[in-house]
Amino acid sequence: MSNLAAILPSPKTSLEVHPVPVYVPGPREILIKNECIALNAIEAKIAIHNVIPYTPYLAILGSTYAGTIASLGPSTPPSLAIGDRVVVSKRFDVKGNQHGAFQRFVICTDIMVSRVPDAIDLSVPASLFMNLTCVVGLFSGRLGLERPQLDGGVVEDRDQKKKVLVYGGSGSFGGLSVGYLSQAGYAVVTTSSPPNRAFVEGLGATAIVDHTQDAQGLIEQLVEKGPYDIVVDFVSVASTLAVTGRVVEAQGGGRLFTMQPGREELPAGVERVFEPYSESLYEKRNRGLQRWVVEEYLPLGIARGLIKPLPIEKVGGGLKGLNEGLRKVLEGGSGARYVVDPWE
Repeated sequence: MSNLAAILPSPKTSLEVHPVPVYVPGPREILIKNECIALNAIEAKIAIHNVIPYTPYLAILGSTYAGTIASLGPSTPPSLAIGDRVVVSKRFDVKGNQHGAFQRFVICTDIMVSRVPDAIDLSVPASLFMNLTCVVGLFSGRLGLERPQLDGGVVEDRDQKKKVLVYGGSGSFGGLSVGYLSQAGYAVVTTSSPPNRAFVEGLGATAIVDHTQDAQGLIEQLVEKGPYDIVVDFVSVASTLAVTGRVVEAQGGGRLFTMQPGREELPAGVERVFEPYSESLYEKRNRGLQRWVVEEYLPLGIARGLIKPLPIEKVGGGLKGLNEGLRKVLEGGSGARYVVDPWE
């Protein structure tokens, strides 16, 4: 048994494929035979733009993957067994190349690991898991909103509940948020381009605004549909922050939740808030919520059609194809989630 990894040798360079050791899991650790790597925007920004410098290099990136349990370290839960199909989301601040997803065998801890039913393609939960943990971590773990009902029921008294602006409803983060909040009974206003409107409507939004119109018209429509208890910009680039910042300003200021840190100037009274939102699921007070995500929401939500994934596009070339895949992620526009088979 041998291992290969796609390694980032230094900032802003291409990944290179090299042999690396097959790791031995320690206490509460699991060795995963990695069969599907899901690509996330943050990894592309790290590799190509060095937005979060990694030290030391050589670095093995990657946060989300799915595969088969190859071996178990001491003290792992009896609910996990060799041969189980699982999906994994790596904790944001976990150190060590053995934990990076861009390789054939990966070490993970036993926390954010979810078993995948045999009937479900591994690429589906892999494409969802990291973003899903951030969505649940933000809205329920950090902000205390109710979680959806897994029987498909929806709380109908939306007028009595909070109203949330989700900017970017046709993306992965935004779409998962619209579905999560709508199923929990909250009123959700979101944005979409006309070609993606039908998909977003199917997620349960109460109102959808065309984000392709001129910025002033977009701001006016979003303000008109407020005020909002929570505003989240799931795109978080300069052009969208110029819109969402004005929306928050128009209702007297407050917090604007974003998906990355930045230096863009916001209107007076608008506070930019960013953190790795999945981190709230590791807090002791949220341990029950974390288990619900892993044991119930992800597998049952997919199986019952409550969680609606974006189209999935496989990037060929195995580990060597990761460079192309990361470029595709940054180019965006396809409305797809990209995955790589490290054994190809």
